[in-house]
Amino acid sequence: MQATNISKDLIRAGVAVAPTSITTANGIRVHHIQTGFVAVKKVHRRYHGINGTGILAIVADPRWTEWMPISVWAIEHPEGVILVDTGDVPQANDRNYYACDKGSAFFYTSFLRFSVTPEEQIHAQLSNLGIHPSDVRWVIQTHLHGDHIHGINHFSQSEIIVSSIDYPKSLGAVPCLYPSWLNPTFTRFQPHDIAGFKQAHIVTKAQDVMIVPTPGHSNGHQSILLRDNDQSYIFAGDASFDEAQLLSGEIAGIASNPKASRQTLANIRTYCAWHPTVYLPTHDHETTKRLRENQVVTIVK
Repeated sequence: MQATNISKDLIRAGVAVAPTSITTANGIRVHHIQTGFVAVKKVHRRYHGINGTGILAIVADPRWTEWMPISVWAIEHPEGVILVDTGDVPQANDRNYYACDKGSAFFYTSFLRFSVTPEEQIHAQLSNLGIHPSDVRWVIQTHLHGDHIHGINHFSQSEIIVSSIDYPKSLGAVPCLYPSWLNPTFTRFQPHDIAGFKQAHIVTKAQDVMIVPTPGHSNGHQSILLRDNDQSYIFAGDASFDEAQLLSGEIAGIASNPKASRQTLANIRTYCAWHPTVYLPTHDHETTKRLRENQVVTIVK
């Protein structure tokens, strides 16, 4: 595999980080694009309390995490460019941005911190890679939280695939900020024989890109699986905040369904135990390194 070199400093808020681009064994280009940074309360990222009390713990927690990347993925597939999530926008810290939903305005500006520059937005970074937004055939949303979907406005010509369980409203989503033209395609899972997963939505005719159900963080959360010869890549959204969380089975403080979230992590571990897999969640500092160095997750069967 070939990869571009990028800065190893992923914790400088407001400083653009260059994309990491690799070529898989099958000649598919995969780009990691960082659309700024987010910081959350520490119990938002990892929570050891009683199920269902995570939000209360977040409100009470005075501690913040370090700045974490907001990752978006572009897959240059022979059948068309696939975008996994669309990232965030510079207005994300502005209460006025959420004027159409006062409850979201309070939560997003009180318990989350964002740092996104205009240059870090997804459409600008795609253009720097030679990809115009109109070149994107599919946009697949892992879920509808702001830091994953606020960049959607630039993709009116793409097919937008979302979970019907999450759309239009799920905990943390702000439907009044969706573009008026948004008319998404809903994921349709069919029985499929995949280790750890009983269902999948096949995206490409080659059947090498599919969506698998990974509920818990949101009720309709989904992840994208790219199978490349004997190796796989899982674009995991917020199924976990990082790989360590996947391995430990420890869930985040924000989980619509804690039981489902734990089962999702178990399902992903099962898949990774049987298939060498590079695991790529949205907010993990090590995501770029794992992609660049082709590091598969180690699971003991």
